[in-house]
Amino acid sequence: MSKTLKIYLFSFAVLIVLMVAIDQSRTQPLDWNPSYQLDDKIPLGLYLLDNEIDGLVGDSVKRYKQTFYEYYRESDSLHFTPETYLFINNYIPLDETSVEKLLENVKRGSSAFIGAEDFSPYLKDTLHARTRYQSYYENIIYHNYSELNSGFDRDTLGLSLANPKWGERIYKLSPIFGNFVFGKVDAATTTALGYMIYPDSTKYLSFIKIKFGQGYFFLHTQPSTFCNYSLMDKDLQEYAENTLSYLPNGQPVVWFVRNQYKEEPDKSTTPLSVIFKYPALRMVWLIFVYGLLLFIIFTAKRRQRVVPIIKPLRNTTVEFAQTIGNLYFQEGDSSNIARKKIIYFLDRIRQTYYIDTHSLDDAFVQRLHLKSGKELSTIRNAVNFIRRINERGSCDEIGLTLLNEYTEKFWDNPQNANK
Repeated sequence: MSKTLKIYLFSFAVLIVLMVAIDQSRTQPLDWNPSYQLDDKIPLGLYLLDNEIDGLVGDSVKRYKQTFYEYYRESDSLHFTPETYLFINNYIPLDETSVEKLLENVKRGSSAFIGAEDFSPYLKDTLHARTRYQSYYENIIYHNYSELNSGFDRDTLGLSLANPKWGERIYKLSPIFGNFVFGKVDAATTTALGYMIYPDSTKYLSFIKIKFGQGYFFLHTQPSTFCNYSLMDKDLQEYAENTLSYLPNGQPVVWFVRNQYKEEPDKSTTPLSVIFKYPALRMVWLIFVYGLLLFIIFTAKRRQRVVPIIKPLRNTTVEFAQTIGNLYFQEGDSSNIARKKIIYFLDRIRQTYYIDTHSLDDAFVQRLHLKSGKELSTIRNAVNFIRRINERGSCDEIGLTLLNEYTEKFWDNPQNANK
C-alpha cells in the first residue's frame, strides 16, 4: 500500500470520527412538533399529563386506543352508565357517525371535554357553537405594540377563567400555537368559562360549557395548555388544574388516545439507528461502505488524467437578483422592501388591468374586482394593508410577511371573469 493511499485512508477515518464527535456533542434543538403523544417528552407532548391526570381529575382514567364509535359498539347500551369522555389533541378527527354517538351519550347524562384548536363542523353545527380564526400577530400589526398596555411580552397570550372564585387572575402562555376563538354561540345553553386576552386587552371566548340534554360539553381551543411545556410552568399548571376541575365528580373518565402513542419506542439514539433497525437498509449500508473501500483501494493507482472542463457561459441574471436580495436582507430594512413590493404590485396591476392606482379607495377596489374577477375580500385585504403601511410609513418583518401573503394570494386567486 502506497504512502499516498495510507494518507487518504487515515484522513477519511479522521473525518468520520470528527463528524460523529461533532454530531454527538452539539446541542440538539427543541422539537416543537405538535405530536400530542402520551409518551413524548417534547414540549408539545402529553407525557406529564399522562402521568399526572389521575391526580388532576380525582379518579382513575381509562385510556382507550380506538375510536369513539368502536368504544360505543363495545359498551353495554342496555346498562348505560354516565361517563366523562376526554379528548386532547390539536384536532380531534370525529366523523359524523362518531359525533352522533357522542351526542347520544351526552344527551343521556355523560359529559365530554374536548381540547382542540378547532372542532368537527358537524359537532359545531349541532351545538350552535361557531369558531373563527383570530390572528394574534395581525392584532400586533393593526396596533402599535409599543403603545399597548397589555403587560405582556411580545408573543405572549393571556388566559383567564370566568369563575369568580379564581378572581381576575391572568395566566401567560408563550409561545402561542392556537388562534381559534368562539364567535357565535347559543346563549340559552352556553356558559362562558374562559377567555384569551390579546395585546390590545381584547378578550375572546376560548372555553365554554354547553348544556346538551342531561349532560354537558366542555370545549377548549387551547390544547397546548395541557402539554409538557405548559405543565412545567407553575402558573399554567394551576390553569390546567382549574380547567379540568370542571369535569363532573363521580363519573369515570375515558381518555381517547388513538394514534397518540408511538408505534415502537426508540431503543437507540445513534445517527445510524434507523438504518440498522431494518435488515434491508442495514445490508444496503454495509454494501455501500465495503464497496467504497474497495473502490478506493483498487482505483488509487489507476487514476485517469484529469480532463479539463470547459464551462459554458453562465446566465448571471439570477445571481444578480440573488445578490441584490442578499443586500436588502443584510441591511434589514423591511420598510424599504415593503415599499418596493408595493410599487411592483401596483405597477403590475396597471400593466395587466390598465387601472389607475393613484387613489387606493373603495372605487379602485370595485374597479379592480370587476376587471380582474378576483374575490372582493382578497382585493380588499391587500389594498387595506397597503394603505395601512403607507399611512404608517414603516413596516416590520411580520408586516412584510403579511404583505407578501396578501399580494401573492391576489395573483394566485383563480379568476372568475375575463380581464
